[in-house]
Amino acid sequence: MGGGQTVVESSGATVVPAAENGELWLDRLARGLGFGWLAERLPGAPPPSYVYVVLTVVVSNALTVSYNVLTGVPLIYRDNPYFLLQPLLLFGAVYGAHALQAEYDRVMTVMRVRERASDPAPLVDPVPGWLPWTLFVVGAGTQLTRAVLDMSGWGVTDLFANFLLFPFVFLPIVVQFFTVYVSIEFLAPWRLSASDVGIHFLDPQGVGGLRPLGELVKTAYYYVVAGLVGYALITYAPFVDSGWTVSAAAGTVFTAVWVGTVATVAFAVFTLHRFMHREKRAEIQRLERRLRDCIENPWDVGAYEVPADREAEVADLRERIDRVSATSEYPATFSIWSQLLLSIALPKAVQLLIASV
Repeated sequence: MGGGQTVVESSGATVVPAAENGELWLDRLARGLGFGWLAERLPGAPPPSYVYVVLTVVVSNALTVSYNVLTGVPLIYRDNPYFLLQPLLLFGAVYGAHALQAEYDRVMTVMRVRERASDPAPLVDPVPGWLPWTLFVVGAGTQLTRAVLDMSGWGVTDLFANFLLFPFVFLPIVVQFFTVYVSIEFLAPWRLSASDVGIHFLDPQGVGGLRPLGELVKTAYYYVVAGLVGYALITYAPFVDSGWTVSAAAGTVFTAVWVGTVATVAFAVFTLHRFMHREKRAEIQRLERRLRDCIENPWDVGAYEVPADREAEVADLRERIDRVSATSEYPATFSIWSQLLLSIALPKAVQLLIASV
């Protein structure tokens, strides 16, 4: 997501394409580094970001392992075999970013945002093009600063990892996933609440037509759950009896990321709830004003009368009010929210469990 441009046809109609034809920021970055050339020559022409993550992670791990074997440095996989999960988590982050963006595009289509919004561009492509670059520059600068301040006693592989792998290979992958995740949990709900899309009160599911977005909020957090569980396994190395120790900083980072992602989910739910509550209340008030105009003495329940020529209109308005009143003020069903609540608690529960082993 990010960087899509609105195109105006000669007829005057506004067309908002999907962000860069489905390309991620990491795809464009990888293409600029030459991985696009290779991707185009592979069967199926996979996105450049897939080629980037596979080659960079495989090559970097091969170089690190080869150097350690040649110099007799103990391999980290011997002390903590869960480090084998690291390449899988990185590939999963790229896969998750692609899957979530594709699902977000589908949600916008199902909700017919392009037809319903007077300015659909902020919703169709909510991420500004500068955001991933800013996150990358800040993240790389922070990592390099930390590395400079903490490099005493490091070996060659430590220097390689902290000055090259982490800031320039792994960080773009994390930034890409985080950008897509934030667009779903933060930017999309915020911009929807500020748009004129409104609520679909004829939704047969009774959730204002927002169930696709509510389900996507849950799905996006599932990817975070998988990442946090993998991080906990790598960090705490359960069932590994080799004197493996975990720094206090590692636990702090885990808790901070967990709390931060829970906060984004809470923001999405709260923002969508306030949006639905506001729209529902405004529509009921509008219908009630029309209903009062059709009734004599509308403020006196004991004396009000419905003129014979307005009875059909009054019955129709009452049916509309009932339909609007029955619409939920949350964008998903009870089962979806119960699943989300369980998934929110899962990462911390797994961390506490394996940390005590």
